[in-house]
Order: sequence, then structure tokens, then C-alpha cells
Amino acid sequence: MSSTRNRIIYASQSVVVDGAYLYRVQTLGSTTTFTSEDVFELGQLDIIDVVDDVPSVAVSLDTNDWASIDTIASLARVSKSGFGATAVDGNANLTVVSGSSEIQYYHGVALASFGASAFFDLWAPVQTEAALGTAADSIDQTLFMPDCFVNSIEFGYSTGANATENYAAETDTKYWFLNDGRFISQEEWDLAGGETTVTLGLGVGTETVAVLSDSSSAFLYTTALGARGILHIIASDGSRNYYPIDTDAATATKASYNAGSNVVTLPTGVTFTASDELRIRYAADAYGGATGDADRVNSGYFTALADGDTTRPEDIGALRQGQVEIFLVDPTGADPGDAYELSLRLTSCTVTAAMTREALNELGHLKPYDRPLTFPTEITTSVETTAGDLETFAKFAGKGAEFTAATLNDLTIGHLLSKDNLILVVMVYQQTDEEAGGTSSSRKVLKADMAGTEYFVRGVRSTYAAINPTSPEQEYPVKTIVVPNLKSTDEAFNNSVGANATQTFTFRSVNKLFVAKGYIDMGDLIVTPGLQLNA
Repeated sequence: MSSTRNRIIYASQSVVVDGAYLYRVQTLGSTTTFTSEDVFELGQLDIIDVVDDVPSVAVSLDTNDWASIDTIASLARVSKSGFGATAVDGNANLTVVSGSSEIQYYHGVALASFGASAFFDLWAPVQTEAALGTAADSIDQTLFMPDCFVNSIEFGYSTGANATENYAAETDTKYWFLNDGRFISQEEWDLAGGETTVTLGLGVGTETVAVLSDSSSAFLYTTALGARGILHIIASDGSRNYYPIDTDAATATKASYNAGSNVVTLPTGVTFTASDELRIRYAADAYGGATGDADRVNSGYFTALADGDTTRPEDIGALRQGQVEIFLVDPTGADPGDAYELSLRLTSCTVTAAMTREALNELGHLKPYDRPLTFPTEITTSVETTAGDLETFAKFAGKGAEFTAATLNDLTIGHLLSKDNLILVVMVYQQTDEEAGGTSSSRKVLKADMAGTEYFVRGVRSTYAAINPTSPEQEYPVKTIVVPNLKSTDEAFNNSVGANATQTFTFRSVNKLFVAKGYIDMGDLIVTPGLQLNA
């Protein structure tokens, strides 16, 4: 392998989060800031020492919104195992609560999903230049950033541009693996119970886990004390236990690795029961998977979405204005049977959740042991309109019914101030409104390639039948974003020569933002307390 590389371009690098490939990524950035303090003392002009503190790494991940919840679920560490089935209590991450009763379930992610120490490991393999444009697993380096915590989410929808789904995260470590450590693999076992050893999918005698500069083997999970380890997920409660691993013999609490046989001996004092899961992540001189006994191996440079995969909208590369509908629901006096009413003349909508992380430190360790989310977390929603009549203003002020009835004689900013419970709903679709022959509930399934495609209504999975032009099915959104309890913070009207007048509204809310698979019924939005995390 050549040690000289001329450049790295977008087609050379893929992005993996906890073993799952991310799709439609447009930008991956990581900026490191080194923190140090020069120490002086009385009587001495020169620096007597430089004290280093924890480095900070700012991670940016910008993507096209492609109507999938896969990306946000991966970053929130939400299980995606049930996403291809109807949402029920056992597999759904979101629930709808009316009074004290759970009345419906949805696949999705809540802002609160990022709160319970939801960190992820990100790695980005880089192909050799000779392999550019191919699917070859010819890698010359891999960027690895462990323990990344999301601290910002932004959804952006505007006319004349692709919809975006952008994230920022923070961590304190960044590695580049190269040469004998350039291949990162994650192997997973669904345990039957009683296992004492597992075998990695590396060639015996020819391939092995790398030895790093600190003389440790390149196992990439770490324990609370910073030792390299393996991960054991207990089925009964979902708890995650990390056990150290090295090349010495296994003990009651420590695993061992044999570089000659690629066999990992599990801790002798730990009981591994049926349905528990074991995960081992490592950097080696080859990708794992050719041999070994793992049930799943996540390795390789990139795997494109397969045609006909019913669990993902793989034919959506990006979303434009004809696939995005914005609704503002006023729950006051709303009836569960009310139809969503499309907000007209909107030119952009941006939803931003800026999340503050508290770095928890302790004596004896340089780096934080956790970065929990600080609540309350503020969510900012900005909507820009082309100013025309005052219908949009009236709706934002809770006066939509009076405007429609032509009984509204005045509007003031005081009306905006008094309204604090609007619900923003963003629905994105596979077809444009032109292809669907209408908007909202008038959308019809007319494209031939949608036959057999899955859709979800109130968490229930169905598939579109063969296209029937004379009696087409209704098209439902592929993804729905909900931000409840909006309170106005800004309103601006601008008019200038040579341009259309615009009116911009900004709202704030706290703590609650939901991204769900499929269509959310209005009745599930207006009940109290409504959408919640499914405990």
C-alpha cells in the first residue's frame, strides 16, 4: 500500500455510526481545539510549565433529508430492529398517552432520546485512490471518533433547495487508524446462554487485531475506567456492561484475546444468558466476517441501499418543496376527526434544537465520564412566508376560524403573545404534489414504482397495492416531524423595491420534538399529554 496520497474527495469516504452506514451525507467535519494553560511564577520571566486540559472535538454532520428516520435513530442510539413491522409496545420508541392510558405507538425518536447518555462512535473509512468509484474494501486509513454526543439538531425546508437534516456533536478524542489497524469491524452475537468463547471473523494465522502505540490491542469499546473492552447487553433490562480485554488469560471480570486463533475468551465470572447480546468492535489488518461465528458482522467500506428494500425509502435522494407540507395545528377546540390544513405561502421552515451538554468530571481522570443533556432544552422554529392576505398571521394567533368566517376585524401582536400551544407538523412524501395529483389528504398513489412500497398510518404498517389509476390509494407521508407548544418570540414584516414582501415568525418551545415514521393522526396530537417516549 502506498504511503502517499494526493487527496481525499467525497467519493473516497463513507460514514458509519455504531456499525450502521449513514446515507445522503453531504458534509463530515471535525475540528479539534487543544486547551492548555501557561504557568508562570513570581521572580521568573520564562514559562515554567504548560498544563494540558481536555481537548474538545466539534463534529458536524450535514445530510439531505431523504424521508427516513434511520439517521436520527442511529445518532440517538434508538433500536431500529422493529422498524419494518407495525409499532407495538414491545418495539416502538414513541407512545401516545391520553390521560393515563397509552392509546397508540409509533416508531420514531424524541428529543429526550438524546438525554440518557445517548452517545455514539463514528468512523469514516477512506478508500485508496486506486479504488475510487468502486465498492472495493481497499482502505488506506479510517477516522475514528468515540463517545460523540449530539448537541444540535436542525431540520431545514425551503423553496428552491434540498431539505436538510444537520447535526452537531462533541467529543474529546479523535484517532486515525492506518496500516495494520486501518480496517474497523463490529461483530455481534445473539447469545444462546452459557458461552465461554467466541471467534472473530479474521483469518487464522493471516489476520489479527492491531496493536496500538500504547501497546494495547485495538478493541474499540472502552470501560468506565478507560480500558479497552467488549460490550455485553443484557436482554432482561437492556443494560450495557463493558468488560476489559487484553492478551492475558481471562479472569472473573476480564476477557482475553488470542491473536493466533482470534478467539476471545469471555470473563469466567459473568453469566451470559439466552437472548443477551455480545458486541466486539476492533481495528485490524483486514475486515472481519470471512470466518468466525458472529451472527452479524458490520464491516466494509460502504453498502448501498438495495432496490426493493421495503424498510427504507431508497429511491428518495433528496426532498424538494413539492414533497414537503407544513401544518400548524391549534389544539384548542380541535376535533380528532379534523383534517390537517396546509399552511400556504410558506417559503421556508427551520427547526433547531440547541442542546447543552454538561461535561461530568472526576478526580483521577482527565476526560469526562459522561456528557448528559441539560434540560430544559430550547427548540427554535422559524417560518418565513410570502406576505399576502393575513390568513397565516391569523392562524399563528389562534384566530384561524374567525378569519375563515370573515368575523375577524383586527389582529395585533398581542394575539400572537397570547397563543402558546400551537403544534408544528412537518410531513414529507415520496411523490411531489404534481405526481400525487394534490396535497394533504388529496394525495394519491400514482407512480408505478410505489406499488409494494410500505407506509405507516398511526404506526401500523401496510403496503401500497398495484397502481389503480381509476381508484388510487391515498398517499401518506413517509416521515412526520412534530414540535408542540409553540410560543411566539419574533415577528417581522419586510417589503422592498424589486422583491416580494415577506413576513417571518419565530417560535420557541422546550424539550419536546418528535420524528416519527409515517403518518401521525391529528387525534394523537391534541390529546393530553400526547406523544411521549415509550418507557
